[in-house]
Amino acid sequence: MFDQVEARHLRLFFGLPLPGDLHEHLSQWQRTFPGTEGWSRPEGLHLTLAFLGQRPMESLPSLERIAATVAFRHRAFALRTAALGSFSRAGSTRLLWLGLAPAPALEALAGDLRRTLQVAGEAMDTKPFHPHVTLARFRQAQPMAGFTAPPTQGFNVDSLTLFESGPQGCYTGLRSWYLQRV
Repeated sequence: MFDQVEARHLRLFFGLPLPGDLHEHLSQWQRTFPGTEGWSRPEGLHLTLAFLGQRPMESLPSLERIAATVAFRHRAFALRTAALGSFSRAGSTRLLWLGLAPAPALEALAGDLRRTLQVAGEAMDTKPFHPHVTLARFRQAQPMAGFTAPPTQGFNVDSLTLFESGPQGCYTGLRSWYLQRV
């Protein structure tokens, strides 16, 4: 009989978890738009560094080695939220995101992770890295003018996490690696 565990695939990505106070800050902001449907779950908000897609369970040890190597080469750093954005151009959007202030340490970490994955022969989404936190996925396009950005907030990044992407915006951190302390 075919072994179910062996056949299990996980939808994976590397990302940065957001701290609890930022989750709460963004949750409060979401509530200022009553009646709006499609918000991301505050506890699931994160910053994706590299989307890996469907992977067999057997790929986890290799991905864990890569993450440990990359995390060891980078120091913890600070980020700050910035303006709202969208990938559409017509003044309305189905995907609303929160950008981040420019951060060389973030670009370096993402670039190193992506290069290391490539050198190791690990498949990933090769779209250019555009740092953002997805706040909402709307079924119907919403006018961008209807949203005001949340107040900016700073936060510290001290770990890299391998996440599993589940149904309906559920994200589970499978393992985290601390960045070097400053």
